[in-house]
Amino acid sequence: MASNESTTPSMTATAVSIKPPKTVYLIRHAESEENRRIAALSRTFKTLGRFSLPKSADVYASTELLHVQGQVDSNVSEIGAKQISHMKHKLQQDDFVVSSGIQLVVHSPLLRARQTSEGMLGCLTAASADHDGQLSDLKAESVKRVVQTNLLLEKTPSEWTPLYYAGFIQRIQDFEKWLWDQEEETVALVGHSQFFKAMLGLNFKFGNCEVWKVTFDPSKVAKESGVVSATTIDAAQDEKKEDFTANLSHGNEWKLPPQWTNLEKKYTCDVASSSKTI
Repeated sequence: MASNESTTPSMTATAVSIKPPKTVYLIRHAESEENRRIAALSRTFKTLGRFSLPKSADVYASTELLHVQGQVDSNVSEIGAKQISHMKHKLQQDDFVVSSGIQLVVHSPLLRARQTSEGMLGCLTAASADHDGQLSDLKAESVKRVVQTNLLLEKTPSEWTPLYYAGFIQRIQDFEKWLWDQEEETVALVGHSQFFKAMLGLNFKFGNCEVWKVTFDPSKVAKESGVVSATTIDAAQDEKKEDFTANLSHGNEWKLPPQWTNLEKKYTCDVASSSKTI
C-alpha cells in the first residue's frame, strides 16, 4: 500500500462527515542527538552563569548545533536508543499494539520518529530517501497500514516566527482534516513535542517516548461552528493557560480544543533524557 502521504486536502464544513470518534495514541520520539546537544548548551550557559568553566564535552556538543541540517533531521541519541529498547519491552509485555486495537500507525518522516516507530511499535514505512519504493512496509500483524506524512513534521525554525506561525497552525489543521478522512478508528501517531503541544493547546511538552491517549472527533466542531479553524485552536489555548497544573496520569481532565477530549497518559519512559542542569 502506498505509504507516503504528502497532500494537504482542504475540507469545508459540509465535508466534515459524522462518524465514530477516533481513539488516538500520541507518542513522542526518543531523545535525539538534537535534544542531547540542546541539553548540553543549556548546561553550558547555566555553568557560565555561575562564573564557572563548563565541561569540554558540553561545549563540544553545543558547537555541533551549528550543523543546522543535523538538527533538523538527527538520529536518536545513545540515551534515545536505550529509551526505545526500554519502551519496546514495556509495550510488548502488555501486547500494546494488539490490545489497544491499533489499525493505523502514522509517523513523521524525520529519522528520530521513524526509528522510534520501528523500535516501539514494530511499524515503519519503506518510503524514504534511502529506498527505491520496492520494499514493503514493516508493520505489526494486527496493523492494517503504516503511513508517513510531512504534515506531522516538527515545528520548523521559521514557524517559530510571527510571519510563519499561521502556516504552522494551518499545517496542524490540514493534518487533523487528513486524519479524520482515514477509515481506521484507532490510530497511533509517532511525532514531535512542539507539534503535539500546539495541536492540543498544551503548555507543556510530552516526554521522550511517552504514550498518551486522546479522543478525536471534529464532527461536533463542525456542527457547532461550521469549521475547524485556527481561531478555535488559538482561543482554546488562550482560555486555558492558567489551567495546566493537574497531573494527567492521575485522571484529571484538561480543557482541550473541542475536537480533542479525554487526554490521558498511558506510559512513561523510565529512562531519563539528558539533563539540562548539572
